[in-house]
Amino acid sequence: MARKKRRSVARRRTKKSKTASRKSGKRSTKRRARSIGDKIAGAYRTVVDTVKGTDRLRNKMEPPGTSETE
Repeated sequence: MARKKRRSVARRRTKKSKTASRKSGKRSTKRRARSIGDKIAGAYRTVVDTVKGTDRLRNKMEPPGTSETE
């Protein structure tokens, strides 16, 4: 009997992937348009979170109550 020819390594690597739209099978739902109030609230939350995060980082690096003067 004749032996089977081995597949090349390069050929095994080139496997085609399916597109995301065919994998899921579900239709994407429409997002509700954001109102101006939603945009302002989101921007406000971002600013507040940024300030709190900065404060937390500053306190982590140098605990409050310590002074820099010598």
